Amino acid sequence: MKRLFKFLIAAGVTVALLLIFYFFYPHVWGEIVYPLDYKDSIRKYSKERDLQPNFVCALIYTESHFNADSTSGAGARGLMQIMPATGGSIAEELGDKNYSADSLYDPDTNIRYGTWYIKGLLDKYNGDKDLALAAYNAGVPRADRWKDDQTPLPYETVFFVQKVKGTEDMYNKVYGAWTAEPEVKKPNPFYQGIQNFGSFVKGLILGQ
Repeated sequence: MKRLFKFLIAAGVTVALLLIFYFFYPHVWGEIVYPLDYKDSIRKYSKERDLQPNFVCALIYTESHFNADSTSGAGARGLMQIMPATGGSIAEELGDKNYSADSLYDPDTNIRYGTWYIKGLLDKYNGDKDLALAAYNAGVPRADRWKDDQTPLPYETVFFVQKVKGTEDMYNKVYGAWTAEPEVKKPNPFYQGIQNFGSFVKGLILGQ
């Protein structure tokens, strides 16, 4: 009975701390849920295109979950899910003479092309992120009709726009201005706290 009582106390404290962990330490658990790969390419092309790096991260996450080999049912390829024909047009604009559809699976190429494309859409719509994302997902004609006469967007596109924006908020919360981070990070004392708490709970359960 005494051991059961200790177990219930430990379980209650664990649940409480997990809730605190979830709500107040997103930078710890968030790195598991929201990956941040290909930092160099994201940093480079975000700077070149004057884009927020976490916006680019959110677009990549929404399109492919950072899977460079991703292919959609419609044939869109790579991290930012670029259609081969669109990639060909972008390659022509950028002067890439050796373009092939398979090059869209290369992370650096895909991010280079995808950031160029979304930047062009943002410029077209005077920085309106909703319109630019709608055009990225559903095409410029549909975004224009939505803008000009309020023709409803497909549900998939509405969801896409909201997901990218919400994911950008999460990347801001988890990583902040990561492009300006120092090369050597100080250890996070919270990890040590978790380890100490684990030892405490183990002691309660085992009666040590």
